Amino acid sequence: MALNVDYLLRTAATLEQALLALGKMPSSEDILFDLYRNAAIKSFELSLETAGKLLRKALKLYVGSPRSVDALVFNDLLRYAGKYGLLKCGRRRALAGLPCQ
Repeated sequence: MALNVDYLLRTAATLEQALLALGKMPSSEDILFDLYRNAAIKSFELSLETAGKLLRKALKLYVGSPRSVDALVFNDLLRYAGKYGLLKCGRRRALAGLPCQ
């Protein structure tokens, strides 16, 4: 089963552009600063939500009961994705700041 990641790529690109625009703002008291900051926050939230949905779809292929995947909270979802090799880096490796192999 192929997962469509177009929307995830779009939200990530939007986040990147919002962060770039935010970095160019000279003053944090400008109304545009608030606009770009809010856009960055919303783009991050959408990216995280979309990644979670895609992980759920992918995990349903590995776990015996798809309903059990639907019941997972986000931290457990990441744990199971790591367990089945769906993530490039393990949690410990990422938290330690080590590069993915």
